[in-house]
Amino acid sequence: MNNTKIQPAKKSYFFSKGYVDLLNTIKGAWKRNWDSIVGYKDRLADLSGEHIVKKILLGFVYILALISVIVCGTIITAVLTFAHVVVLMTFMAVIYLGFTIFWCIDRLYLKKNEIFTACNVCKRKSLIPIYICPNCGEKHTMLTPGVYGILHRTCNCGTKLPTVFFNGRRSLPAICPGCSTTVFDRESRPICVPVIGGRSVGKTAYITAFSKTFIEEVVPSKGMSIEFYNPEKEKIYREIENDYMLGETRMTQRSTDLDTASSISFSFFVKHPSFKPERLIHVYDIAGEVFTSNNENEMQRQYEYCHGLILMFDPFSVRTIAEKYKSVMSKEDIAGIGEADITYILDSFFNKLRMVTKLTEKQMLNTPIAVVIGKVDTVDLGEQLGDAAVKKQMAADPENFTDYYDTMDYLCRKFLIDNELLRFITHIDNKFKNSRYFSCSAIGHTKGAGKYEPVGVLAPMQWIFQCADKKMGEVWNDITFSNTPAYTDKLSQIGV
Repeated sequence: MNNTKIQPAKKSYFFSKGYVDLLNTIKGAWKRNWDSIVGYKDRLADLSGEHIVKKILLGFVYILALISVIVCGTIITAVLTFAHVVVLMTFMAVIYLGFTIFWCIDRLYLKKNEIFTACNVCKRKSLIPIYICPNCGEKHTMLTPGVYGILHRTCNCGTKLPTVFFNGRRSLPAICPGCSTTVFDRESRPICVPVIGGRSVGKTAYITAFSKTFIEEVVPSKGMSIEFYNPEKEKIYREIENDYMLGETRMTQRSTDLDTASSISFSFFVKHPSFKPERLIHVYDIAGEVFTSNNENEMQRQYEYCHGLILMFDPFSVRTIAEKYKSVMSKEDIAGIGEADITYILDSFFNKLRMVTKLTEKQMLNTPIAVVIGKVDTVDLGEQLGDAAVKKQMAADPENFTDYYDTMDYLCRKFLIDNELLRFITHIDNKFKNSRYFSCSAIGHTKGAGKYEPVGVLAPMQWIFQCADKKMGEVWNDITFSNTPAYTDKLSQIGV
């Protein structure tokens, strides 16, 4: 229950000095009793020079006193010692019970509300971070109720620090236990979503379109508000705003500095009257070449605790599709085609998952994964996978297709199967218990041709948010997703 590492704080009286005082009091009482016995023995020995009558009288008195001290004094000292021990131990038991109760309340609150700290640099997950004394800078590695205090602990410098969630602990400065980076999580509930894929598949464009649309349209329309994680994340959003207006997307940089994180998170708090605690959104982006080559500077631990995955898929990275459409694509669109083979990317990702999560080949992940086929604004992909295609399919077969996003899922899977990617779908189904397929266009047109006009970027993230957080799903409720249908069976029934 308690961290065994010595903390830079003063232990509670009942866990340190209380025991010493109890021992000293007991030793002192018995010493005084013994000193009285010895004193009367010495007085008896000193009667040799006295008159015989006086010697007899004093000797009789001293003997009675000696017997009285030995019998009554010992009994009284034993009774008082026992009473002192009982009283002090009762107080100690109450204190022990108190800190145990508050420790359990604090721990249950963190667990129930799925609160943890996810470092945005080393990606380490910790239940609570290392808290820093705001006065002297000392590090408190486990600031919870315990031997150093129940509701507060006293730092060695004399500053009182809160030890539970409800009395201000979250407001203290904190650092990651793994890399000592300053963290600002303030005991919020995180929702962590990595956006993965190879180089030039549209990950950064997707994050740009989602972030701008969610923050400026969804958040105010649902009575929510946001706060950036720190000034660095606010700076990232200013870049997102600029790219959004210009229709650009910046290539995620591969850092050559080994002390710099390969995976970058865009992080912001989301607040709503029903969010207790507030939510902290982490959307992770990683350079495609680093993702496929496994040359990250840090272990990608976010895959172990993330609440959902978005796998971006560039349809034109598939040879058969590229050959079919290259002749009618613009130079800009051709230049932006992802080069990595999707099967290779998936195999690379599964290797990463096994390394981080320690899963065996046969084990499946409960983490939901959204496979997002992007760039559907290019050539006629919208007619096969976009809104018009979904509505056309639902109108043509209303008996089988009653749900908009189930129909989109079907069309995306059929598109991949038609283009010789059944193995890809099978891999996803074998590794993830919960998967959905979506189509979208992050920019909405050729890159650099004007302001973003995103289509379909919110649905994949909304599905993941709803899977991860019931309360978030109640607030952001524009779409009601059905339970993931068994589309492998449906595809075979319809003759695909």
